[in-house]
Amino acid sequence: MFKHNLLITLRNFKRYKSSFLINLVGLSVGLLSALLIYFWVYSEVTVDAFHEKDEQLFQVMRNSNYGQGIRVYNNNSDLLPDALRAEMAEVEYAVPFVEVWSDVYLSYGDKNIKASGRLAGKDFFNAFSYDLIQGDRASALSGINSIVLSKKMAETLSVNQEVGVGKVVSILGETQYGTRYEGDYLVTGIVDLSQQNVSEKFDYLLTTELFLSKRSPGNNKWNSNSSRVYITLKEGTDLDQFNEKLNVFFRNKRYPEDDDLDPEWGENMFLQQYSTRYLYDRYENGVLAGGRIDYIILFAAVGVMVLLVACINFMNLSTAQAFRRLKEVGVKKVVGASRRSLAFQYITESVCLAGLASVIAVIGAMALYPKLSMISGRDIIINWDAELIVGIIAIVIATGLISGSYPAFFISRMKPILILKGKLKTSISEVLVRKGLVVFQFCVSLVLIITVIVVNKQIDYTQSKNLGYDRDNVLSFRSEGKMLGNYEAFLNEAKALRGVVSAGMVQGNPIYFTNSGGGFPREDQPMVQFTFARVGYDFLETMGIELLEGRSFSREFANEETKIILNETSVKAMGVENPVGKVYDIRGKKQVIGIMKDFHLQSLHNEIKPSFLVFRPEDVNRAVIKIQSGTERETITELEELYRSFNPGLPFDYEFLDQNYEALYLAEERTARLYRYFAIVVVFISCLGLLGLAAFTVQMRLKEIGIRKVLGSSVWRIVGLLTKDLTRTVIISLIISIPVGYYLSQGWLDGFAYRMDLNFGIFAVSGLVVVLLAWGIVAIQAMRAANVNPVECLQDE
Repeated sequence: MFKHNLLITLRNFKRYKSSFLINLVGLSVGLLSALLIYFWVYSEVTVDAFHEKDEQLFQVMRNSNYGQGIRVYNNNSDLLPDALRAEMAEVEYAVPFVEVWSDVYLSYGDKNIKASGRLAGKDFFNAFSYDLIQGDRASALSGINSIVLSKKMAETLSVNQEVGVGKVVSILGETQYGTRYEGDYLVTGIVDLSQQNVSEKFDYLLTTELFLSKRSPGNNKWNSNSSRVYITLKEGTDLDQFNEKLNVFFRNKRYPEDDDLDPEWGENMFLQQYSTRYLYDRYENGVLAGGRIDYIILFAAVGVMVLLVACINFMNLSTAQAFRRLKEVGVKKVVGASRRSLAFQYITESVCLAGLASVIAVIGAMALYPKLSMISGRDIIINWDAELIVGIIAIVIATGLISGSYPAFFISRMKPILILKGKLKTSISEVLVRKGLVVFQFCVSLVLIITVIVVNKQIDYTQSKNLGYDRDNVLSFRSEGKMLGNYEAFLNEAKALRGVVSAGMVQGNPIYFTNSGGGFPREDQPMVQFTFARVGYDFLETMGIELLEGRSFSREFANEETKIILNETSVKAMGVENPVGKVYDIRGKKQVIGIMKDFHLQSLHNEIKPSFLVFRPEDVNRAVIKIQSGTERETITELEELYRSFNPGLPFDYEFLDQNYEALYLAEERTARLYRYFAIVVVFISCLGLLGLAAFTVQMRLKEIGIRKVLGSSVWRIVGLLTKDLTRTVIISLIISIPVGYYLSQGWLDGFAYRMDLNFGIFAVSGLVVVLLAWGIVAIQAMRAANVNPVECLQDE
């Protein structure tokens, strides 16, 4: 029976080539999109899940509640790991982990390579299952001068001889952290990060023992915030009970003399499974509120929608095609074919077509998923294990069954006598089902069009909004080499260059202040918490930040280290009047010398916060230089020559502030790009679905068309008649989908403190696009039918 059904299926594919190709294209494109989304989702949800101790591996988190809502921190005290190992019997390993926020230069032979690294505790490779291809897991990070290199970095450093265990590499004192960790290090391990799905990538690992030896002993306190701490729990440990015990343990360390401390106030500890940190890293008022998982759910939903739309498209085309095969069905029923055998035949046909489409889709997905890696901004690592293969097979079978079930049911229940007499009528319920499927298709399409427009307009808004500072033609680069202790000399020479308008210095990112603190007290209100930046002279002038009152930091005044410049929001939050010239206790006694106009020093996701600038030339590490428009190429060349005169042999790595600002919205940019591609796919498949329904309608009304033409109806009158019902179907789609699109768009925009306004034009454009597409597709089918010779319409086979 299967062989017979397969033969009939192949004959029908050959006989109805156009329907076969439309079905194949629709299903192939739908499956291809669904598989690409599946690859991306599978890669995302398996990040960091490869560790052997995944179920036991946790990060120690800490929240604080000092009357301003609960804030969650990733980092903890340097004292925590040793205390956990000594006092908590449930802890197997406790591993400190420190990020190095500045690159260093690794040197081997004649090669000097800029590298980014981390510092980790001695049990790092016991807790984590990174692929250590050289070295011993238990001792790779046991020596204070040990270094573990990534395989990629080891290959980059290798010259005539391979860099491996037992070799000595050096860290040069050419950067801020290089100065701190300058010296020779023995390579004790090589780790391969290329084949594992990891979130934490690094060029090298040093030991936290080295970190602590360079750190001031005064920083080793229970309220410090310098290290991430990872632990593995012994098997059988109850997580809830351990969290309670951990919190009591920490509170006794943090507040040893406060027995009556309110448990809801102050700081508390809890664990989060390490492999979930990549997906769930956003907390709101101490409660886990999502993270990358939001994008994963979004695209998983889009993938399901794409597949459903492809299946609906197949159903509509199959039911339209079925009327060409009515006599075949009637004859089979007369000679004894059961309803079950007919249904099996059509489901076999659907699964075969889905199987063929899946082969095309898998080949296409394998060819395109490297491109997906580029668009998504991270390597999409696919391990062809049983789980992935079963998932692909399940998608293919589900597609075949879903898309073939309705046509099989619809065709197999037809009555043979009515079929052979040509008196078969289509019930209202069947018409409603087909139209409902098209409504669903176009609802999905319209919602995607609306949200794509909103996402792109919001991204355009972020790039065009006045931020309160000038980011055009401003470049920045790290202070390295001889510049570290002599940046004033460099800036003086840079200012003498013809195309340089102004130059200053800042610590860290000039457009994203990461320092926080201050704690200005207010009566009966929570303390004001500030974000701030440490700067040198001329920073305000270089950035184009407007001063509303007072002055900037100046060489004409002494003791500028005791002065600060507040923004407008700070003055409002503090509730003070005429603060210029007054002294306030903000990270020590500070005199306010100026009020600067509010500017966006973080992304538009965040509201402008109370902020200030403090003069700390010994801490600045990044130059900021404003270049005259039109002289960029020549000025950058001269700046590079000046930089190399200070730092021979070091690369001149610079960034423009506008590029730096765009990076704040990289996740949204990538999401918008992916979303746009899949929206186009859904619209394309929906148009094929509408083509199917149009073909079905024309097929059903051929004799009516012939009679109308014989009685004198014009072509355009017939076209109007055929497009009326389908146009009504699309209008219903508009009515349903516009509120849904508005709701989803508004929900996404709520993630921005500053956002575009949703206006009628967005919905009007989206609706117009859909209506024009629908009219165009249906009109083409209607024109073809209306131009057919009425004799051909009325003749009976």
